[in-house]
Amino acid sequence: MSVQVNQVVSRADLKRWVSVPNGLYQGSPYYVPQLFSDQLTYFDRHKNPAFEICDVELFLAVDNGRLVGRVCAIVNGLEAEKLGYRRGRFGWFECVDDQGVADRLLDSVKNWCGDLGCTEMTGPQGFTDLDVEGLLIEGFDALPTISGSYNHPYYRKLLENYGFEKDIDYVEFRCRIPQESQLLERFRRRYAGSEDYRVVTCKSRRELFSHADAFWRVLEACFEPLYGVTPLSRKQTEFYTKKYFGFLDPNFAKLTFSRQGELVGFFIGMPNLSRSFKRANGRLLPFGLPHILREYRKPDTVDFLLAGVKPGEPSGLITAISAVAMYDTVRRRGVRHMETNRELEDNTTVTGIWSKFERTWFRRSRVYRMDLP
Repeated sequence: MSVQVNQVVSRADLKRWVSVPNGLYQGSPYYVPQLFSDQLTYFDRHKNPAFEICDVELFLAVDNGRLVGRVCAIVNGLEAEKLGYRRGRFGWFECVDDQGVADRLLDSVKNWCGDLGCTEMTGPQGFTDLDVEGLLIEGFDALPTISGSYNHPYYRKLLENYGFEKDIDYVEFRCRIPQESQLLERFRRRYAGSEDYRVVTCKSRRELFSHADAFWRVLEACFEPLYGVTPLSRKQTEFYTKKYFGFLDPNFAKLTFSRQGELVGFFIGMPNLSRSFKRANGRLLPFGLPHILREYRKPDTVDFLLAGVKPGEPSGLITAISAVAMYDTVRRRGVRHMETNRELEDNTTVTGIWSKFERTWFRRSRVYRMDLP
């Protein structure tokens, strides 16, 4: 094997880098392709403002013309300011089942991070915690959400053989939505008389976009202490607003306001589009868009993406009334299942809620860490 690991330097290189998973997961019933055009935009240094605050290098592994792996190396400048030291990250790691190829890719990241003065390396992670995080280690027999990811079971062996050790785990659940929930009905009775807070369901995307600035302020305030959370620049929040808010169905966006009209909490979901994205196979046109629109309008499943409460506000009350509002909406829309986004395994406040429902599957993903010389 004559493997070469090269840096991505041209548009043609980037297209090859983005296309690596297509070959590695060909025929897999559980891999969900991302939209090719979105991926090209996301890793374009001139379009994604993450490149303004992060040092980034993309590495591509090729063996006699065959694409056999890729990885992204990141040092987030705002994270370094927050931590007080430089942490190297690796993300979007894909590789054939060959330890030699994996070692070459990871060596490239380790040497690059070392040259930038990093004292540790963690991953898989992205530019921020809004990107895909963690390596799937349990639950390989289910489709991920489109904001999640899938990888071959042997990836764990490649990383651990290289010397990585567990840093933290994330968990995900798929649950059936019951026709009646004693927990949520208890929430409804307990908090029905509250006049200090109200949950608003936006009537349009335009209304939802009008709350974007307040949403990001609350999100950063409540997520700041969590593992892997990096500060966001103004350009990044604007970029993520355009990228993600357009996918949201306002019916599944619950915003909680105080008596004074201040946004103090949110509970965000969206129709699960995994099956339609799989049918689209990375392309909206000519056949991908109809599948996506069909599943969007009549979802069987809703992905619960984000929930948060502004520090200092009563989190129990706000979580309860927003959960009741979401429950009423999903029942009215005929949704039968819910899937969670990746949640820290020690976040018992949230995972405790899902434990009250009938789970149909469970997934676990891991972020690894190693010290650098």
